[in-house]
Amino acid sequence: MGIAASRFLKLDPAAPAIDVRVVVPARDEVETIAGCVAAVLPQATEVVVVDDASTDGTGDGAEEAGARVVRLEGDPPPGWAGKARACLAGSEGATTAWLAFVDADVVLAPHALATMAAATAHTSTSIVGGLECRSFWERLLLPELGLALVQEGLPRDFASGHCFLVRRDHYEAMGGHGHPRVRGSVVDDRDLARALGGHDPRIAPDLLRARMYRSGRDLRAGLVKNQAGLHGRPGVHLAALLAPVATRRPWAAVVVSAGGRVAAGQNPLYGGLAPLARLLLAGLYAESLWRARTGRPVAWKGRMVRPEREEATDG
Repeated sequence: MGIAASRFLKLDPAAPAIDVRVVVPARDEVETIAGCVAAVLPQATEVVVVDDASTDGTGDGAEEAGARVVRLEGDPPPGWAGKARACLAGSEGATTAWLAFVDADVVLAPHALATMAAATAHTSTSIVGGLECRSFWERLLLPELGLALVQEGLPRDFASGHCFLVRRDHYEAMGGHGHPRVRGSVVDDRDLARALGGHDPRIAPDLLRARMYRSGRDLRAGLVKNQAGLHGRPGVHLAALLAPVATRRPWAAVVVSAGGRVAAGQNPLYGGLAPLARLLLAGLYAESLWRARTGRPVAWKGRMVRPEREEATDG
């Protein structure tokens, strides 16, 4: 079952402010950290940036922007992913009613956190949307991947790491990012949501904007790192990617891609390259599966990360 249209969340400026610590895990994010902190400061009780052994002055930039900084040294211990270690460190000692984990490349809209809290009675919620694409490869691949996911149907346990809001008492009760299924996960947002139960994901392009990858190399590494863990049914995912361009009417994929890009606020001219985009995405997914099965890591933010394969769980 995919996420229905009712999952869309619009900004509510009248939503009451919440008591929340915002935790921003950051590794070599000096270009984005000030903007991220500036956006969350007015809507948070406190903001904690966890500088995960950065080498570019990320921690200093966060302090200058007004955040409290927790500095981690070296690589995470065996069995831990860097982001999970940073998130747990940032949550320690919190007394707020809520915790929000916000990626360093995200800029939240005013009242975004209050809107999220007011819209859910669940243990946790997360939002995705507002993706910024600036380079050729971002514009070619990322909107096309989003269209394929809509076509395939987002899984029941979908969650977004862009901005993940959780009630602190529930988070602490299940061990937070230290939970055995979360601390070493490449897809920590989904696995945190699974461990918590009752997660309420939303699609909210008005609540945030984010640029996930800043080079073609980062884009490739990010997709290879994550895709095997996100799609546990290779046949279904590859069919969603390739079926539209393997018919007698491949031009239909171009038309659908262009229309979908318009709806997402992206350049529709890239829809003309939809067949190429889908072939490349299929190749990156195949590489991710191969690396997951053979234990071959991929370089990500100066660390070697092993993709992990998700076992099919939803239909």
